[in-house]
Amino acid sequence: MALIQKKQKTARRSCRGEKYIDDDDDYGKDRLSELPDEILIPILSLLTLREAVSSGILSQRWRNLWTYISTLNFDPVANKIETKSCFFNPSTAKSRRKYVNWVNNVLAQYKGGHNLEEFGVCFDLARTSPSHVNNWFEYAMSKNIKHLEFNFLKSPLGNPYSDLTNLSRLYFFRILGSRKSCDPAMNLNSMFVGFQSLKSLSLKFINVSCEAIEYFLYNCPLLERLSVHGSSRLYNLRIIGPSIMLRHLEIVRCFNIQTIEICDTNLVSFTYSRDSGLRSTMEWPNRILIKNSPLLVEVLIGAGTLTFAQHMILKLSCFIHQLQILELTLYHHQPERKMSSYMLPILRNLKQLKLIVFLGGIEHCLLGFVAMLKNFPYLETFVLQLERRNEVTPLAKGSRKKPLPSIRYPHEFLKVVKMIGFNDFSVDCDFLMQIIENAIALEKIIIDTSEGHQMGGNWLKRAVAGRTRAEQLKSLVPPNLEFIVL
Repeated sequence: MALIQKKQKTARRSCRGEKYIDDDDDYGKDRLSELPDEILIPILSLLTLREAVSSGILSQRWRNLWTYISTLNFDPVANKIETKSCFFNPSTAKSRRKYVNWVNNVLAQYKGGHNLEEFGVCFDLARTSPSHVNNWFEYAMSKNIKHLEFNFLKSPLGNPYSDLTNLSRLYFFRILGSRKSCDPAMNLNSMFVGFQSLKSLSLKFINVSCEAIEYFLYNCPLLERLSVHGSSRLYNLRIIGPSIMLRHLEIVRCFNIQTIEICDTNLVSFTYSRDSGLRSTMEWPNRILIKNSPLLVEVLIGAGTLTFAQHMILKLSCFIHQLQILELTLYHHQPERKMSSYMLPILRNLKQLKLIVFLGGIEHCLLGFVAMLKNFPYLETFVLQLERRNEVTPLAKGSRKKPLPSIRYPHEFLKVVKMIGFNDFSVDCDFLMQIIENAIALEKIIIDTSEGHQMGGNWLKRAVAGRTRAEQLKSLVPPNLEFIVL
């Protein structure tokens, strides 16, 4: 029988003009391991660190391959390492020691060369770990690092990592000898090769100063992306000069910042968020100056309230005419009484709008967000992402407000609408029907019921009900409109 099958296989190959090769002796061979390191190592670099290390059990050939990967991301969540929630538990000394030992053990085994693509640290580190952090920083920068992230999280009971009140103290100011001797424009590339390749830098929950930020900007000639979260020592940020290659700037939860000055730059996107809708207006930046940045077309604002969103956009009026992409995070805990409360400044060049709205009640009308589109006459894509609290309760009878009137603002250019967190509440359905009625050029609606709520219990039932309701709405939309339910 085997001989017959072999002859049939030969005949088939002959018909196709192929030469038959007897590969019966190769059955069961590990062809993958025969690939050169130049192919295997980039493949392993696409995996998480834990997955790459686990590949060593495949064979002797694979045992040490992971030590040459180009990405070292020490994020316990991404690596699916089971840890008790140190983010919420202030008593985490044991967890911190385990994390520090994990990082140190990996670095001790790492054999990669001097071209590390990515290095990331993500953990709620204690004040007792500055020497380890310093060593990690030095190690990453000595490897010609391109993408560097230090994320020390933040415990609700604590402050950002106070031993890093100035990141510069840990390394590069130590090289200079003292803070006073630091000239941001001084070029140290000849002393520290790591600065020459750095393309993105993310510092989260580190009290990094403006001087340290300026130092990186002037001494990292390829730096394109800068992200700073949770620094209470960031007061006056200045990014000035076409020589700075920065393209993307993100400032989040830096509540003490007073001025932001961006002039003569190549910036493409700017993100500013205070990450809270309940903080006072005294914490808004007193001055935001952005001028002569012709490439800046994308702005993301964690506004909190509609009033703050209006305030922030007005502060950006000097370049508002060139804005094409806008994302706003809003806290919609109380429905507005007037449609005018939803109106933002007119943005004639805006093409994409995304609203992330945190709702405080199931009866909060969403029609105001339809009215908002009136001031964006050339908008093409609109995304509304609804985030509902774990326990959403109806409004009390005494506080119940009249719903906003139906919208009559025909929109001629809106083509794609996506609604994330759709549920079977009447306000969600009313929003969709108003969009369909007013967007006369609408081509596609995407309904995503998988996000925007907590899965489990009643919310799981709500998600199922939301999907069912979305499927029912298909019969009410025009036949030429593409209606997708996810």
